[in-house]
Amino acid sequence: MRFALFGSMFPDRTAKAEEQIIGVCEAIKRYDGELCLPEHFFLTLPANMQQRVAPLCELVEMLPRVDMVVSVGGDGTFLRTAATVGDTGIPVLGINTGRLGFLAAINYSDVEETLREVMMGDYKVEERSLLKMMTDETFPPNNFNAHALNEVAILKQDTASMLSIHAYINNDYLTSYQADGLVIATPSGSTAYSLSIGGSILSPTTPSMILSAIAPHNLTSRSLVVDDNSLISLKVESRSHTFLVSVDGQSRVLDETVSIQVRKAAYTLRVVKRTGHTFYETLRDKLMWGADVRKQNK
Repeated sequence: MRFALFGSMFPDRTAKAEEQIIGVCEAIKRYDGELCLPEHFFLTLPANMQQRVAPLCELVEMLPRVDMVVSVGGDGTFLRTAATVGDTGIPVLGINTGRLGFLAAINYSDVEETLREVMMGDYKVEERSLLKMMTDETFPPNNFNAHALNEVAILKQDTASMLSIHAYINNDYLTSYQADGLVIATPSGSTAYSLSIGGSILSPTTPSMILSAIAPHNLTSRSLVVDDNSLISLKVESRSHTFLVSVDGQSRVLDETVSIQVRKAAYTLRVVKRTGHTFYETLRDKLMWGADVRKQNK
């Protein structure tokens, strides 16, 4: 079985994180897997680590023909890996070496057992929907990925004044949000930014999108779940005449004359899950879902 491995590109990786990357590489080789590392990721590793990893892998420039991509890091690393995988259909296995880890849901302590199961074919694949952001001008630039696994966010820029965001669903007027911004999230993104501003949690395969206002001026504004076949159109008004659009953390400043459309992407991301491990187990373990804090404090 042939794997491509992606990891955090940030230079402030801890020594522990680097050892975990090496640990995953070694585990893949122990199970007789073939391993590829993108050269741009390999070059971010310190020299002593390159010397340890080089004998274990083949360096590649682009995403090669592989059976599975392994993301080693947190959810941010997983999002960047998903952007690289794009519409290739290659399944992605997320190994969590970060903090919470909803997308990269496999704990590092379970790497050996997980890889053994993968090599035996004992795993399942979930199809995760993505969003595609479009505008009425030439966009995005070449280095900007307009597809989001988590969310598309409209945010204020360079001013304390709130935005007016006029929203339409399938060309039917919905409302005008008076708020600091608006988050449109996928079910995968329902446990990310959307959750922090009061959005609902959705099961990852639910055919829906969530619209949640950021600090709305109107207290009757609530999170709204819509069918994922919907076309969401947005027109933004800002005192600065600009606003920020963020697609899974990639941000660009746009003029308020630019209209935005968001819809479900034409392809899905295939996420590898361990057999018998569920999203609801992750909720309980990582969000302490349903835990009675009164008992914990006794």
